[in-house]
Amino acid sequence: MKRITLLLLVVVLAFSVSAQDVNTPEKLVSKKGFPILPEAGDFSLGIDATPFFTYAGQLLGGNAAFAPTFTWTAANPMRISGKMMINEHTAYRVAFRLGMSNNKNSAYKQQDGQTDPLVRVEDTWSKSQMNVGLGAGLEKSRGNGRLQGIYGAMAMLSIGTDKDTYEYGNAYSSTNMTPNRKDFNGNDLGSAWVMEIKKGTAFGFEAIAFVGVEYFFAPKLSISGEFSYGLGFSSIGDGNATIQSWDFANSAVKTSTTSTGGASNFTLDTRATGVLNLNFYF
Repeated sequence: MKRITLLLLVVVLAFSVSAQDVNTPEKLVSKKGFPILPEAGDFSLGIDATPFFTYAGQLLGGNAAFAPTFTWTAANPMRISGKMMINEHTAYRVAFRLGMSNNKNSAYKQQDGQTDPLVRVEDTWSKSQMNVGLGAGLEKSRGNGRLQGIYGAMAMLSIGTDKDTYEYGNAYSSTNMTPNRKDFNGNDLGSAWVMEIKKGTAFGFEAIAFVGVEYFFAPKLSISGEFSYGLGFSSIGDGNATIQSWDFANSAVKTSTTSTGGASNFTLDTRATGVLNLNFYF
């Protein structure tokens, strides 16, 4: 709700300066003669407007405001979009999403065989994720003023990976069959320890139709919002888990690998959330 309120505020403020525009028979230009709307041959770069609205909300709310920042993670794979204008009301659209993260957590446990509690070894849990997407489509617009209606269709492909890796300072041995280790998130299986969990590759496909509005608050600078409807398919392949335990029968370390199941999903529905972009034309 706050995001929509801020968008409306931007539109209202922009209308207050629209009286300075000169609407010639050929095109809409600013008081200084700069074209406001995109033209044939123009390119655009669009970025997620959320950080800017967060910043504006902090200013309006009287909170400490920090400069807009962009966090690129697998969980938050912010989208970059682009356009190539075929004519004033038609454009090819492309979209690119990139999310990568590599996190490492450490813990220290007393070294086995030591009586001094200050003699410790390090256990680590590393998690790496990746989410990459690429999309293309066609956009049409209607209107001759600053406010334009936009509509069109897009298709998007995405690929993602997810892996957890564990390393332990205290090792299994014939004299240490129950090593002292850190249970980070269920990696302690009681009589065994997880060494690695590698999820299957995630694959996604979307084919959507979208509709929205785009408002040009300055020459070739706009804020746009849109909603979409379409079909989506996603799947996650089988993964595997590597587990370490002590083999009492053979008096040796045993390492085994087991498969983890995948999943698939098909949807045909309106997207639950819209997309807000800040667009730069050049």
